[in-house]
Amino acid sequence: MKDALNTVPPSVKEGKKAATIGVTAIAVYVANYYLRHVLGVLTPTLLKTDLFTVDTIATLSSVYMLFYAAGQVANGFLGDILSPKRMASIGLFVAGLTMILFPLLPSGLLQVLSFAVFGYGLSMMRGPLMKIISENTKASHARLICVFFSFASFAGSLVASLFAMIGGWQNVFFAAGGVSLLFAIAAFFIFTVMEKRALISYRRTETRGLSSIFSVFRIENITFYIIVACLVEIAAASISQWITTFLTGALGFSEERANFVYTGISTARSFMPFVALGLFRAIGERDLPLMRGAFILSSVMFLMLLLSPNRWVSILLLALALMAMSCVSALLWSIYIPSLGKTGKVSSVNGVIDCLGYVAAAGANLLFARVMGNVGWSTVYILWASMGLIGLVTTFVFRRKKREE
Repeated sequence: MKDALNTVPPSVKEGKKAATIGVTAIAVYVANYYLRHVLGVLTPTLLKTDLFTVDTIATLSSVYMLFYAAGQVANGFLGDILSPKRMASIGLFVAGLTMILFPLLPSGLLQVLSFAVFGYGLSMMRGPLMKIISENTKASHARLICVFFSFASFAGSLVASLFAMIGGWQNVFFAAGGVSLLFAIAAFFIFTVMEKRALISYRRTETRGLSSIFSVFRIENITFYIIVACLVEIAAASISQWITTFLTGALGFSEERANFVYTGISTARSFMPFVALGLFRAIGERDLPLMRGAFILSSVMFLMLLLSPNRWVSILLLALALMAMSCVSALLWSIYIPSLGKTGKVSSVNGVIDCLGYVAAAGANLLFARVMGNVGWSTVYILWASMGLIGLVTTFVFRRKKREE
């Protein structure tokens, strides 16, 4: 029997290990993303109560984004020093517990503080998980896992919309938080078993403190990808935050129909990582032309919302614009980040990029809320379209400088 087991090809063993790591990490990340989208899908319902206003929702989401961003830097570097397993599991557990407690807290400062804790808890996951994936699987496996990882980030909004179908907004928070606690415990157990069997290990960074931070900015093309991250996070976090509000306020859908449409858009976006990987391979693994095309498509679709003849066309235009930005996001997280596995700084780079992306998203979130209340949706469409134009210009300016050097 032992001889038979020893004849198992190494490639099969590597494949099974990658599958176990991938499924566990993806499950944790789905929980991470559905938790962060719960507030967005519930916004129309919350606004009908006496407890929340547009400014309240914007404050909660922006506080979460800012503390998520700050936590990404700290936890990104800690993820290259401490146990990635513990960080990811504890982060999800803290976020889930906060989600359960939120409806029980009185409105005001305590709820805002709870979203600060919530954001920090969520920030403990991505960098450590990316480190586990990139440093313990073959490059081809890591890329495929990260495509599903990106899929998980979009699927999270779909799962959040399914939770929103539960009666009573308080029950949605309770259910979403409770399921995430189970995911956190399961992930900790699985990674612990793999560590004991010597199936996973981690490279420790040699640098500490400020020198570690500055070393990240010496990595090739990091400035370019930081700007790209800011743009895609605005699309993923800030714009997504207001989709259901757009559907009910600008297009006149009922809450039930808005959630249904939101689910459809989220489903379409969830497949973009696979589309991006297919296109990436089809054009000779050149990410720059693909990014440019996606940025152009996104801007054009957002601008066409100004001329849309009816709400169904508006939904199609919005979906195409967000799908294009999702394609860029997949190139960033599924192609670029996994390629840094040998540097031993995957968690650190991920933390810096995600942090700056969420700082941009938090600022954009407040801007969009203010514009909606004081100017109108037409100006919002133009602001959304500007994201793609900035991205397009960036692909020429920064990459051209790189070639000239």
